Amino acid sequence: MIERGSLPLERVLGPEVGQVYLDLHRAHGVEFLPQTTIERFEGEGSVKRVITRDGASIETEFVVVGVGVAPRTGLLEMAGLRIDNGVVVDEQLRTSIPSVFAAGDVANARHPFYGRHLRVEHWDSALHQGPVAARNMLGRAEAYDRIPYFFSDQYETGMEYSGHATEWDEVVFRGDVAAREFIAFWLKDERVVAGMNMNVWDVSDPIRELIRSRRPLAPSELADPQAPLSELLKPRRPAGTRGS
Repeated sequence: MIERGSLPLERVLGPEVGQVYLDLHRAHGVEFLPQTTIERFEGEGSVKRVITRDGASIETEFVVVGVGVAPRTGLLEMAGLRIDNGVVVDEQLRTSIPSVFAAGDVANARHPFYGRHLRVEHWDSALHQGPVAARNMLGRAEAYDRIPYFFSDQYETGMEYSGHATEWDEVVFRGDVAAREFIAFWLKDERVVAGMNMNVWDVSDPIRELIRSRRPLAPSELADPQAPLSELLKPRRPAGTRGS
């Protein structure tokens, strides 16, 4: 695996969880080449060698290239729609032309929870934005405010990620990281901004609610596997009061 960064998925998950994926790949016999870029492919009729920018030659039978995609907005721009990292839409998924709506990968939508525009490249957005856009075409005034989500299955592990963390103070783990059965929480100012569950299931809803609550939480509370996530969402008694 050739990676321009230092760790797998580091841009999205950061170094703490990126290291988990590096260990996972190495456990399955994958050689990882960090901070490496490709100069060219060589071969006749098919790729036989990958030449890196530092001059290394890697023999290969085939290559899978993951470089991302850019939204195809040329026709939409010609039609007069506002374009900025995709088609710019408001909270109701309406474009700069009021009778035109956009949803899915191409839509850079203003998210009411975050107070900014987000373009999420995952089928979950198309799945849930489409019906909202359709209802608004029929005269509703419904804001799309679903917390961003994506999943990934790699080898015997599966993960679900909820939230949108571009910066954080720390990452808190709950569970067994070595066994790859855990939940990771990204915290900013003691508030959960994102959460990822690996091989732990049926926790995406409470993770999203923790994010939406913006409740300050101690790392020890999040790390304690004996404390159900639903308990962290319950109202707390004021200090000095006693239960009945």
